[in-house]
Amino acid sequence: MKLDLKIFVATAALAAGTMIACSGAPEPQTDSTLKDSAQKENVAVPVADTTAKVEPKQAQAPAIPASYKDIVFPEFRYVAPYPKDFRVEIAPGVVGYIVSDRSLPLVDLTVYFDESHVPPALKDEAASSMVGSMMRRGGGGGISAQALDDSLEFISASLSSSVGTFTSSFEIDCLSKDFVGMLKLAKQVLTAPAFDKEQLDILRANFITAYDRRYDTPAKVLSALRAKVNYAPNPRFWDANADEYKKVSVADIKRAAVGVYSSDSIIFALSGDIDKDSAVVLLKEFFAEWKTAVKAPAPKSAKQAKTEKALERAKPEPLTFLRKPGIYVVDKDISQANISMNQPFVRRPHDDYYPAAVASFILGGGSFTSRLMNRVRSDEGLAYSVYSHVGNDYRDTAMTTIALQTKVESVNFALKLIREVVQELAENGPTEEELLQAKKALIESLPSLFDSPESTADIFAVGELLGKSMDHYLDYVKEINAVTADQVKAMVKKYFDMDKMTISIVAPAAKLDSLKPFTLVPLDSLEFRN
Repeated sequence: MKLDLKIFVATAALAAGTMIACSGAPEPQTDSTLKDSAQKENVAVPVADTTAKVEPKQAQAPAIPASYKDIVFPEFRYVAPYPKDFRVEIAPGVVGYIVSDRSLPLVDLTVYFDESHVPPALKDEAASSMVGSMMRRGGGGGISAQALDDSLEFISASLSSSVGTFTSSFEIDCLSKDFVGMLKLAKQVLTAPAFDKEQLDILRANFITAYDRRYDTPAKVLSALRAKVNYAPNPRFWDANADEYKKVSVADIKRAAVGVYSSDSIIFALSGDIDKDSAVVLLKEFFAEWKTAVKAPAPKSAKQAKTEKALERAKPEPLTFLRKPGIYVVDKDISQANISMNQPFVRRPHDDYYPAAVASFILGGGSFTSRLMNRVRSDEGLAYSVYSHVGNDYRDTAMTTIALQTKVESVNFALKLIREVVQELAENGPTEEELLQAKKALIESLPSLFDSPESTADIFAVGELLGKSMDHYLDYVKEINAVTADQVKAMVKKYFDMDKMTISIVAPAAKLDSLKPFTLVPLDSLEFRN
């Protein structure tokens, strides 16, 4: 499945702080104050040695609270970095984010090309899925694959490439002293990839092995089953098979690589030990040379021209849902049933997203503070982990999820408990404490998104690719704080309705009689081939 990019995700860990209370030392008393106090108490006052140093009294340590519940923390205040403070425009269509950090002599650059890649036919899927890796590992620009690997290893640097459904990208990670040289190397290799045959043989073997082992674990089977029973057929889901991978040639990779890294819309994320102004000058030259290199005309045969036109017509189709709720089972002889319950959600931006995120945190996203965890694990001991999640997708309509693993014998009881918890929250809503805790946790997770210069630059670059506003992370706090208990009730009722969910289960079918009727899905039917 070629669903795009690292895009952020679902909810992060809580941030915690420690307050240290301290007090200033008292002013030292003078001879006159000592005499005044002594006269009031009728006490003899010795003559002070004016040459002696007066030692101030030690500050008193803060009292230790009797209980951890009595610890008072300062109010959490955090303002996320503002994208405009880091944004630069290099040239028309080329923008990016530069986050300088001189603490370590390291530089990271990720460049995103806003361009789509979908194979025009199923027979092209194998080559299409391999082209992203081959752009870098096959060498290029007159540099052999082996020489490229040796050069990168010698300076402890890395260069990686990726081609996805909506975006192509490459990343440079190196010491700051080698950054200029790495830019030249990346341009040399990636604008004229060589697609070394030996490297293709190695990559082909890797893909064939991955295909042969695609259903080795229950989690992999569950992922395939969940996609199969929820989504309508779409070229973005096409699965190549082992025979198709074996047939991929260098010529096939070259055809699949047409148009890669040629978009006029480029967004980059640069972070590390580099001056912002110097970086702007450097990148202006780099991207000007890059565009010249990828736009250089090359002689084309009639067949190549026809292929390019076909590729231009192959645009990503929006994902659509089958909307056929029910229980679907893949028979597998295991002791722990793997279960995923799913329902269509929303495509962002959408008014329901933030209220649903708070609702999901209370239902099952808040770990041991969530209702599902307390009821299914803590009270009944039926699962080590049970959770809920709302999808976060700006390209397609996402899904809501409730997932767990439990003993095969406990599946029916576990599903019954989950239904009860969902219905109770949908009918009565959260307590005031639950709502406050959910908001607090989601807001205090915000700093974790910006825990490094690399993360900060990258999250802004990806955000611009997806069309997020500059005020997105300021609005995040406002939107979360504005969620009401009535909205939580409405979101649970709307998006966690088990009667509208598909329930995907990987387990021994013979032991699930209590769940009947259910649909038994053969393992060899899970691939998307149409």
